[in-house]
Amino acid sequence: MKSRLFGAFVALGLLVSSAVSAQQLPEPSGPVVLTITGTVDKSNRGPFDPFMDGLLKSHGVTGFEKAVAFDLPMLEALGMKSLTVRYPEWPKGYTFEGPLLRDVLKAAGARGSTIRFLGLDGYEPEIPVTDAYNHDAVLAVKADGRYLGIGDRGPVWLVYPRDTDPKLKGMDDSKWLWAGFYMTVE
Repeated sequence: MKSRLFGAFVALGLLVSSAVSAQQLPEPSGPVVLTITGTVDKSNRGPFDPFMDGLLKSHGVTGFEKAVAFDLPMLEALGMKSLTVRYPEWPKGYTFEGPLLRDVLKAAGARGSTIRFLGLDGYEPEIPVTDAYNHDAVLAVKADGRYLGIGDRGPVWLVYPRDTDPKLKGMDDSKWLWAGFYMTVE
């Protein structure tokens, strides 16, 4: 009887610990370049802090209970996709590298139908979550082999495969958020 009870407690403990770890991600080891809030099942940072999250506050973010914070190594660990795009108004074609948007959403355990993606300049397009699954949209962290920095369209630039996906041939750049750093999934 004692061994059965002990076995049941061990099984329960394993079940609870695996459920908890499924909800957690490792903390970033470097500077955070992307924070995701909203309907996310996972988290690796605490709630909104009006003082420490001053940039978010200045952009109208008023609070969240949990979030997923990514540094560059975490984003790179999701797999880097390479994508070359030439946009009509650009001086040349650029080769972008970064994880697929859908892989980032999966890593965060994001559920919802809309992404509000915020750039450092305050631009905040609404992007259908279906874009992540219907197109190979990339959250670029590099262009032509160089990391995107602040003031250099970084830290994250949402790029669509406009040149290779026939459905996107006439796409304007209204969803191509550059200098992205925060998204909410609703």
